[in-house]
Amino acid sequence: MSNQTQQRPHRDWSRRGLALAGALAFLTAGLGACSESGGNNAGGSGGLPGGGQACTKSSVVACIGDDTTLGKISHTPIVAKGEPILIGMINQEAGAAGAFPELSGADRAVVAFINNELGGVNGRPIQLEVCDTKFSPTGSIACAQQMVEKKVVAVTGGIDVFGDGIKILNDNGIPFVGGIPVSTASASVPTSFQFSGGIWGAFLAFADYSAKNLKAKNVSILYTDFGPITDGANTAKDALENLGVKVQMIPFPVITTDYLTPITEAVQSNPDAIIVGTADTGCVPSFRATEELKTKAALFFTGACAAPKILESAGESATEGAYFNIEQILPKPGTVDPDTSLYNFVLAKYQPKLDPAGAGTVAFRSSMNLYMQMKSLGAKATNRAAIIDAFRKSVDHPSFNGHSYTCDGKDFPGLPALCTSEEVIVQNVKGTLVPRTGWIDVGALVVR
Repeated sequence: MSNQTQQRPHRDWSRRGLALAGALAFLTAGLGACSESGGNNAGGSGGLPGGGQACTKSSVVACIGDDTTLGKISHTPIVAKGEPILIGMINQEAGAAGAFPELSGADRAVVAFINNELGGVNGRPIQLEVCDTKFSPTGSIACAQQMVEKKVVAVTGGIDVFGDGIKILNDNGIPFVGGIPVSTASASVPTSFQFSGGIWGAFLAFADYSAKNLKAKNVSILYTDFGPITDGANTAKDALENLGVKVQMIPFPVITTDYLTPITEAVQSNPDAIIVGTADTGCVPSFRATEELKTKAALFFTGACAAPKILESAGESATEGAYFNIEQILPKPGTVDPDTSLYNFVLAKYQPKLDPAGAGTVAFRSSMNLYMQMKSLGAKATNRAAIIDAFRKSVDHPSFNGHSYTCDGKDFPGLPALCTSEEVIVQNVKGTLVPRTGWIDVGALVVR
């Protein structure tokens, strides 16, 4: 793999903030939009995005069954009391270069649900401390130092692009649990445990499907020339070439609003498939550029580009047939995934202004997984070393609304903190995301 474990020199990002927003959005690839919460094809008949029914009872636990990842729970709310357990969260809360308050919002919803209905952790409530990195290496470090000073039991992740603070957490034996792995540190330090393949997983899933399912012989990869995105693109390139596929690498600058030029370059090589590494504000112009150029290549976009509003803005003719990566098996039509329903109910009650069809699903998953591990530890629930050990020893452990995880450091060669990196490929067919694969074990595709 290409320099995934090497520390990168810091750059002066102060003049790049606005243009970097698109790159940041790509780092959330496949982790939000309609895909994670079931979106516009999850089945069910009403109430909430993702197919969940509106809960008419006073508590969430009264509405859910025993078939969620939580397992059997009391369906009478239990309020936590006693001394709070301090849990931290590091996230980019605001800023012109990208703001992700939906991640901390999802964490707050989880904590409120746990404290008000699940009885906390062994009867004790969780107190969440959120720190904003303000999109800087120094901010990341300051947040980590704050967590050390406050003596938090663990830190859940949001988005921390630079990841410098994660190393401080590691040095102090504080587990860093989940979030969206956007930095090399988050995907590699020994005390980090991630339940998503991040950008690496997205690119590899596209590579695998284009080569094995579509029999592509010539693939173009477009990617933002920025840290982990470049690493992910090069990892996919290695995998494709290992399968005998010819690859054209087309980087485009972090500071850009011109997506037509790199896509034109990609089309000129007459590829069988084009992997478009952009998201957020780059989705619609990329869709329209591929339509304008009338390419016959199979088109792969990140799951973030499958958001209903984006597909609608780009237009049916531009998005029809496009492939996306997601990190959830979509339920069969007419059914609703139990974890998705629980997620929707919790947000509807505790964070009603938060869009369920967003990247908050990943933060929610992480906090639920942390809660389940702490609960299983009993008297050692607040012992950092015990939490770290529990995650490290986890093998095929159920993960909330996602693939089971194994945190032995071997799931994804070169990135030992990725406890699960499985992806699913779906295709847009007349506005509905249709599954084209089951789980793809992208870690097995890495060329060593």
